[in-house]
Amino acid sequence: MITPEIAVTEFRRRTVVKSLAWRFIGIIWTWVGAYLILLFVPDKHASAALIATLIVVYHHSTRMVMYYFYERLWTSINWGKVAKNHEVGFAMSGRDKIMWISATVTATVIIFTLILVVSPMINK
Repeated sequence: MITPEIAVTEFRRRTVVKSLAWRFIGIIWTWVGAYLILLFVPDKHASAALIATLIVVYHHSTRMVMYYFYERLWTSINWGKVAKNHEVGFAMSGRDKIMWISATVTATVIIFTLILVVSPMINK
């Protein structure tokens, strides 16, 4: 028996959280990729044009795949979704709370590690 699908929209707070999470992922992913490109391109071939091209190709080709999986993950999370024409939304489950707390702590640790530990090493 096939059940009819319910039209669903999302609360603004869900959209804000999704946007901020994607931005954090993007910052970390681009920084790590750019750093590795700068690290592995030999100095004799390292022109600004080549480095910029490699970073752009890396960034856009990998982020497209990442975004697909990011959206698929968010599709499975009910928090912040609401059936159209209804006032009640889905509460965040315990699993979702643990996942988002873990992700927030991990992202914060990575960002501060990049700023405080890795960044000074680049200048040396």
